[in-house]
Amino acid sequence: MHRPRRAYLRNLLRRVPMPVLAALFGLLTAAAMWIVIDPIQTRAIGNIFDKELQGQLETRASESLTRFDSFTQSYVNTTRLLASHRRMADYLEPVFWFANDDDREPRLYRDKPPVWLPASAIDGLPVKPSHALLTDVNGLIREIYQLGDSSLPKETASELQHALADTRQTAYITRLDGKLYMLIAERVEDASYNLMGSLVLLVRIDGAFLDASQQRASTSETTVALVDGESQTILAASRGGEALVGSVIRDLESDYVITAQSFFDYGNSPVNLLFATLISRDVIEATRQSIIAVERRHRLTGAAIVGFIFVLLFILVSSRINRLLRRVANFSSRALHIEHPTPRGGNQLLIMEDWIRSFTQAVMKAREEMRARYTAEIQEREALKTAVLDASLDPIVTIDQAGHIVDFNPTAENTFGYRREEALNRSLDELVFDKGSRQAFNALLYDCLEEQGADAPPVLRTLTARNKDGRQFPVEVAIKPVMLEDHLFFTTYIRDISERKRQAQEITSLAAFPGESPLPVLRINQPGVVIYANKASDGLLDYWGCKRMQTVPIYWKRLVEQVLEQGRAREVEVETRDGIFSLLFAPVANLGYVNIYGRDITAVRRAEEEARHRQNELIHVSRLSTMGEMATGIAHELNQPLSAIVNFAKGCSRRIRLGMGEKEELITAMEQISQQASRAGEIIKRLRGMVTRQQPVREKADLNALVKDACALIAHDRQKLRIAIDFRLSEQPVLAWVDPVQIEQVVLNLLRNALDALEGKPPEDRLLIIATGFTAGGNAYIRVEDNGSGIAREDLRHLFDPFFSTKKTGMGMGLSISQTIIAEHKGHISADSLPGRGSVFIIELPVSGAVLESIAS
Repeated sequence: MHRPRRAYLRNLLRRVPMPVLAALFGLLTAAAMWIVIDPIQTRAIGNIFDKELQGQLETRASESLTRFDSFTQSYVNTTRLLASHRRMADYLEPVFWFANDDDREPRLYRDKPPVWLPASAIDGLPVKPSHALLTDVNGLIREIYQLGDSSLPKETASELQHALADTRQTAYITRLDGKLYMLIAERVEDASYNLMGSLVLLVRIDGAFLDASQQRASTSETTVALVDGESQTILAASRGGEALVGSVIRDLESDYVITAQSFFDYGNSPVNLLFATLISRDVIEATRQSIIAVERRHRLTGAAIVGFIFVLLFILVSSRINRLLRRVANFSSRALHIEHPTPRGGNQLLIMEDWIRSFTQAVMKAREEMRARYTAEIQEREALKTAVLDASLDPIVTIDQAGHIVDFNPTAENTFGYRREEALNRSLDELVFDKGSRQAFNALLYDCLEEQGADAPPVLRTLTARNKDGRQFPVEVAIKPVMLEDHLFFTTYIRDISERKRQAQEITSLAAFPGESPLPVLRINQPGVVIYANKASDGLLDYWGCKRMQTVPIYWKRLVEQVLEQGRAREVEVETRDGIFSLLFAPVANLGYVNIYGRDITAVRRAEEEARHRQNELIHVSRLSTMGEMATGIAHELNQPLSAIVNFAKGCSRRIRLGMGEKEELITAMEQISQQASRAGEIIKRLRGMVTRQQPVREKADLNALVKDACALIAHDRQKLRIAIDFRLSEQPVLAWVDPVQIEQVVLNLLRNALDALEGKPPEDRLLIIATGFTAGGNAYIRVEDNGSGIAREDLRHLFDPFFSTKKTGMGMGLSISQTIIAEHKGHISADSLPGRGSVFIIELPVSGAVLESIAS
């Protein structure tokens, strides 16, 4: 009963096409995957979402508080900058508030900002303060700048007493008239660093302020708020959450996920505040369901793809089986002359099983016929091998067990000069090898006898051969044993390696070239390992603190990585115990290493240092020469304050001796003596700075101040010639990294040249203009312009040449030294002139990024 059913089922399956079975199997597989994986994956994704959500909420809350702290700190920095601004110092220097002024009303500004407050600084703030206050040292409000319509809160005066009492905390958040404000107080000093009072900014804390604090990361589903720490009531919320103001936190927990954090930087605040971040639970749940739905679609797609792949796989197997059956049928028809029909449909696996059973019987029948044919083919192959041996480019010699030659191919005839008939039956070692190599060849032959076998590899050895004419040359010998009809033969392959040895020697010589170099040559791979270093590199390896096949320090490792990444050479200088070396890093990107070639530049750097030393000496001599030429004017400048000191001192002495004069008059005279002494001290200080020999320095200096100091040194000569200077200096500091003494020397040289050029014009027509500022390219500049006699056009080309001068008594070194100084500062000096109309000299100096940032702020 079972066999008929099995046969019926087999016939049924045999008629069902393979693609249909594949499609059914793919659908079942996809359905099984979906039923098993869907609930497991849904729960797993939900758990992952909950864990990730908790971490994201904490991170977002922390980032929101950080942005709020950074935003409020910008107001503190702005207040500190305004308190130390030059306008504030200039305004407070003549201002003095007396105690009997306490009853006066503070001065109020509304439409126009006060002179002590730059409007640009306030306009740059995202949320403008409501008020800016100026108080005296006792905390009384003296001046008020009202930026909006709201008046100053009534509780401000009492709150200021609390704020100014603690100098450690300059900013905190407080409540004034029921509203939240950030109060920022900074001490204000005049130009003499005397405490004059405080600058106070009041900033209203509301939804606009909170939105501005989060503007870079604001999202529609996140609300930030300030919460009363005691009552847990929301005091202020960002836009979108104004309706929550006045709500209690615990009443909102059912609708929002709330993260509250304490303020740590506002410890002086009288209000206990918490910073809260609120996210709607509806948004979170919608996000959760969206993620699960997306993942479920992905799983459904994956299951469909798996089922589709199974279908394609079975279809591919079916097509491959069909092709295989056709090939086997065609082969049997051509090779065995057996006709078998090619299957057109049905289950190919079952068809193939029946078909192969009958095909095997036909193959067994044809095997005997194939054997006879195979014997004939072997004979043909032997003939082919003989032809290949004859055409070989290497000598091939076959010998018997006694070492006698039984075959000698044409290449061996040409190589050794013997005809085949001459070589047969002669001993191979005596015919082609010299005396020193014969014993080695026989030993090689003996080794082949010991290890004979079809799978034994040929034994290689390098020997010395000779031809019929006696010329010796190196050869590589390989022997392969061959068993033919119970007789052992040896096929000897002999290859002339003269050219290969010559090339190997040349390669060895080239490989030794870096080691023979007296300069460092190294090779470092991408991980930073020194894979080669010649003897001259020992000093550099000691400097790095590593040895060969060790990793270089991290700086040099990163430098190697950068050179490989950029793909171009780079030169670096380094000073070791052996001297100063210039290292050229040459990348070999395709092999992943860098070649380093060292060059000793110790002598070059010493010569440059000596040249710089001589140049500094020349600059110093030029300063001394300039001071010598200005000695009369300097003496006159110094004599004025000294004469004033003597006159005031004599007057005080006379009044004291005669009992005349009031106390206030004597104090005034003594103050004049002190001022004149300070003036004389400043003159001597400037002279000492100009004539003292010192090493070049680089520091941040204001070019406006350097110009004024240089003008002070020529004050006497300028007054003598009745020349007024038109100062067109920049309103903001012109800061640059310079040597102040050297730059002042250059400006002084240009000013003295301008005075000499103006000496020939009438006093009422003399004009000298000095300007400073920044060029369009971002460089700082100093411009010195006069309307003197000018410079001839042919002299302009040689104006900065050494020892060239248009003056009768000039040495011609001033402008040359000035050009050298500016060039060392990586700047540029240029001149232009029209004869009879005047000259203009422009100095341009680069400004670093840090200085530009300080100017912008």
